[in-house]
Amino acid sequence: MSDTQIPADTGKHRRANIESHEATPVAPPPSVTRRLVTNLVPPILAGILVILAYAWVRSGLPPHRQFLMPSGTGIWELAFGIPDFVLELLRRSVTTMAIAVTGLGLSISFGCVMGIVMFRFLFLEKAIFPYLVVLQSVPVLAIVPLIQSALGFGFMPKVLIVALFTFFAVPTTLLLGLKSVDRNILNLFKLQNASWWVTLRKACLPFAGPTLFAGFSISGSLAVIAAITSELFFLSGEGGLGQLLMNAKIDFKYEQMYAALIMASVLSIAVYLFFKWLGNRLFSHWHEASGKQQ
Repeated sequence: MSDTQIPADTGKHRRANIESHEATPVAPPPSVTRRLVTNLVPPILAGILVILAYAWVRSGLPPHRQFLMPSGTGIWELAFGIPDFVLELLRRSVTTMAIAVTGLGLSISFGCVMGIVMFRFLFLEKAIFPYLVVLQSVPVLAIVPLIQSALGFGFMPKVLIVALFTFFAVPTTLLLGLKSVDRNILNLFKLQNASWWVTLRKACLPFAGPTLFAGFSISGSLAVIAAITSELFFLSGEGGLGQLLMNAKIDFKYEQMYAALIMASVLSIAVYLFFKWLGNRLFSHWHEASGKQQ
C-alpha cells in the first residue's frame, strides 16, 4: 500500500463538511403589527402608571387643595374642551416651536463645526472641551442679565438661551462618533492616499452619524423646554407656552396651566421622535447600532 493512499470514505467526509457549513436562513423582519406593539405598548403602560401615580397623589391632598392638581375631567372641560383656548394654545405652541427650532438650528450648526474642529486639531479639543463643560454647568439664570444687556428683550435672547441649553450634546456626541471610527477603515483610506477631508466626508462622518443623531435627539427634546424657560426670563414680545403658563398660574387657572404643560411635553416628545426616526431612516440599513433600534 502506498503512503499517499486516500481513504475510501474521504468523499463522505467532504459531504459532511459541506453540509455542516450550509448557510443559515436569515430571520424575516418583524411585521408592522409586531413593531407597533413593541414600540407602543411600553410607553402606554408607563403612561398608565404615571396617571395612576398622579391620581394617588391627588387623592392624598386635602379637598381644599385638590385644585392644585386638577382631574382629567376638569382639564378637559376647562381647557381642551374650550375651542377658544385650544386655538390660543396652538398659536402659542407655534411661537414656542419657532424659538426652539431657531435656537436648535444654531446649536446644531455651530456644534457640528466645533466637533469637526476639535477632531481635526487635538490641541483645540484640549483647549475648548473644558469650557464646554463650564458652559453646560453655568446656571442660565446667572447670565440672563448679560444677555438682556447685549440683546434686549426680543426674539433673539430667547433663541440664545435655547442654543445654550442644547449646544453641549451636539459637539460632544459628534466628537465621540468621529473618534470611534474603525481603525481598519482609516488605514484603508491611508493606503489609498486619501486626503483628510475625503476621509472625514466618506468614512468618519457616516460612521459618526448614528451617534450624532443621538445628540440631536437629546438636544431636540431639550429645545422646547429651553424655549419655555426663556419666556419666563423674557416676558416681552409675542408670548408662547411659557407666558401662557405664567398667566394661567397668576389667574389660578390650573387646568389651563396643566394643558400647556401637556402640550409642551407632546412637542418635546415629537421633536425627539423626529430625530430618532430620521436617524433610523438614514442609517438603519447599514449601521448595526441604528438597526437595533428598529
